[in-house]
Amino acid sequence: MAQPPPQSVQARRPLPQIFLGVLLVTAGVLALLGQAGVVDVSLGQLLGTWWPLVVIAVGLAALLTVPRAWAGPSAVVGLGVLLQLITLDLIELDFWEVLWPVVIILVGLSLLTRVGSRGTDDQTVNAAVMWWGTQRRSASQDFQGGSLSAVMGGIDLDLRHAGIGSRAELSIFTLWGGVEVKVPPTWRVVIGGLPVLAGWEDKTAPPDDPDAPVLTIHVTAIMGGLEVRN
Repeated sequence: MAQPPPQSVQARRPLPQIFLGVLLVTAGVLALLGQAGVVDVSLGQLLGTWWPLVVIAVGLAALLTVPRAWAGPSAVVGLGVLLQLITLDLIELDFWEVLWPVVIILVGLSLLTRVGSRGTDDQTVNAAVMWWGTQRRSASQDFQGGSLSAVMGGIDLDLRHAGIGSRAELSIFTLWGGVEVKVPPTWRVVIGGLPVLAGWEDKTAPPDDPDAPVLTIHVTAIMGGLEVRN
């Protein structure tokens, strides 16, 4: 049976785009009403106080798009919450003074996430990197998918010798980083997700077989990128 085109995947997952769109439209409407004198709202004050909500919204949208790759989006949400508490004067902290302990915690979490199986026959591949890169590969003939998170780092996933029954799903989150996935020429790749000042590129050649196995990739890319190729 022929697989649905990529547009159908994006149509099934519109919530993150709607969430961010509503937030931006609301901010724009309030700013416009403030400029027109309808409401007493200063655009500068509004942005100066509530700009961390954008960071939180991006993190939540990423969690909705790639829930299995939760490490990166959760870090973004946590950073946004901390910034919002500081701007509202609910906590008295110098952001730059607390930044280095947060960095240490994130690096530690990244190391813990990287611990685990690195075998070549893994049915699922999970990896999270921050400020460095890693290479993963699987030759499992029953590959199921996995999750990848790259924050200011890179991940190279080699699946050229793997096989899937009919379908596998891969969740990818990248923030100021990049992910490269290599797949066999017999696979059909379907990509959908949320790009924020970023994007992805599918360099694979679609197979002639209408019943070719499908690798579905759900991605959130924030000022980063994804490349899939044979």
